[in-house]
Amino acid sequence: MQVNGTGSSSTYIYNAKTGKLSTKDGSADDFVDYFNGDLTDNPASTLNGFDKRKKSDLNAMLMFFQSGHKGIKDIFHGQDGDEYEITCNIEDAVTTQFSVNGENVFKAYDMNVFTYIDAAEVSSALYQTLQSRAYGMSDNSIQFAVGDVIDLGNGYSLKVEEGHIRIDGLGSGSKEQDHKARQLAYGLDAFIRFAGKQWMPDKIDQETTPMLLCLLRELGVDTDRTFQVNGTKCEVRNDRITEAGNRFAVPHNVYQEALKRYEEALATPIS
Repeated sequence: MQVNGTGSSSTYIYNAKTGKLSTKDGSADDFVDYFNGDLTDNPASTLNGFDKRKKSDLNAMLMFFQSGHKGIKDIFHGQDGDEYEITCNIEDAVTTQFSVNGENVFKAYDMNVFTYIDAAEVSSALYQTLQSRAYGMSDNSIQFAVGDVIDLGNGYSLKVEEGHIRIDGLGSGSKEQDHKARQLAYGLDAFIRFAGKQWMPDKIDQETTPMLLCLLRELGVDTDRTFQVNGTKCEVRNDRITEAGNRFAVPHNVYQEALKRYEEALATPIS
């Protein structure tokens, strides 16, 4: 029997009448015994965390289609008899694709990967600075770094310090102008930390986002398409600035590190 892991693919026969699995050729298989509850001793050394999760995901799929809820077709009680071929493809440490009789029908996703994220990795007092660079048309990019001064053109300016945004000009205008300058400074601080993979994108609050986008456009950035800030590909999605192509709330590099740790944990044999 193969040891399961990322990229593994396994095919079984499921008997809807008995609720049991078997191999296609009827041979012995540790996972089949594990799923069916037929292991009399400790789990075999060939079984690991991927098998434990695969068993849970397989049961979740069966419960979903056999729930009897309106609009959910029970594909395991059709006209094909009692036996169905189920293939489990482990795409990565958190995603398993299930197909029944050759048709993809269910994708399971494991949220436990997020427990392997170390909060210290996504927060730091100092900016992850890069060399300052003005707008680059070829890749629609800009880079902020310590020492940059942004003149807001109304008597206020923002200066990028090592771990915060300094506001010059406070008190020279109205209370409303002071408030907007503080808002923009807060938003730029969050944005630079997001671009430096230090903070989540949701730290850029919705009220400040239009001000940030306006600032970026004034600096030359086309925010209507994908743009880069300090090397991070960004896009505006649902009126929020997010990391392009990243469907998670955490920076892509942090998620990938968590995924690696989780995969290592799942590879450990079941005790």
